[in-house]
Amino acid sequence: MRKIKVLIVDDHRLIRRAISSLLNNDDIEVVGEAADEIQCFEMVEATKPDVVLMDISLEETDGILLTKEIIQSNPRTRVIMLSMHLKEDYIKRSVQAGADGYILKNSPHEELIIAVKEVANGGKYFAQEVSRIMALNYMATQDGLDSKFSKGEILTKRELQIVKLILEGLNNQKIAGLLSISHRTVDTHRTNIMQKVKVKNVAELVMYAVKNKLVEI
Repeated sequence: MRKIKVLIVDDHRLIRRAISSLLNNDDIEVVGEAADEIQCFEMVEATKPDVVLMDISLEETDGILLTKEIIQSNPRTRVIMLSMHLKEDYIKRSVQAGADGYILKNSPHEELIIAVKEVANGGKYFAQEVSRIMALNYMATQDGLDSKFSKGEILTKRELQIVKLILEGLNNQKIAGLLSISHRTVDTHRTNIMQKVKVKNVAELVMYAVKNKLVEI
């Protein structure tokens, strides 16, 4: 089985070394480390990583802006933000930049491994504290969208199951396995869900789910 290729971007060598030692295993291979923007793009081009672990607060550049540039130039590369901060602005900007995950640097190493695997397989992974902030932030700042997220469109029982699994960070393949349905069927359900509740991404789906009491915060 092909290993997941990971690039670590952090301006502290000791942190890069620590993360690298935690990640290298039978399923994951750290293919490079970068300390700044120039090294980052050189390593992305040279190693073609599946996942980039991006320090959100690089000394000489903004990790979020760098994330956006990486995704624009390398659409197949996924990015997980690494941060010491639970700041609403950082989280919101990261999602807008296209990051597929956001975890804390003090998270257990098991969570880091789970996040890398989920994102590499097409899913999203946000630490529990981050998901809660995302939901509360959207509820507080998006009052103008009340009509957009009304309960006028009722989801089916199966669609509700899929929504909850999506919010847990599972990708379509894993959802299909858990529900004993085909990957194509999950794709169809997911498309129908997004159209019914009129959302464009997982972040907006989190907001809809919380406002309509589909999940607890």
